[in-house]
Amino acid sequence: MDIKSIKKIVSSNYPDDIKEKLIIDVLALDSNAIPLVMEVLQKERKSKKELVRDLNLELSRAHIYIDMRPESKKEGRENVNKGFLLDQIAKFYIKHKGEVTHCFNRFN
Repeated sequence: MDIKSIKKIVSSNYPDDIKEKLIIDVLALDSNAIPLVMEVLQKERKSKKELVRDLNLELSRAHIYIDMRPESKKEGRENVNKGFLLDQIAKFYIKHKGEVTHCFNRFN
């Protein structure tokens, strides 16, 4: 990859859309461009799988807590730590900031 050419383009005064096209032109001349693009796609897919896994986990935790009825309190609700659930949900939103947002922007 011709990093020097890309660095010159990035530090130039061209508008961003022109910079993008010039960088693509440089990458198109690189014989490793396809393997690099495949690596980028693989990392993106891994990130999306992690996001879905984390989302399912946090929604499941919240669902269990919400589904506990007052009448079943003695049967298990005391085993569900509300503070822990809220902390885990907050960590999820922070970890995936930019991909998933709280509807009421609580964790931005």
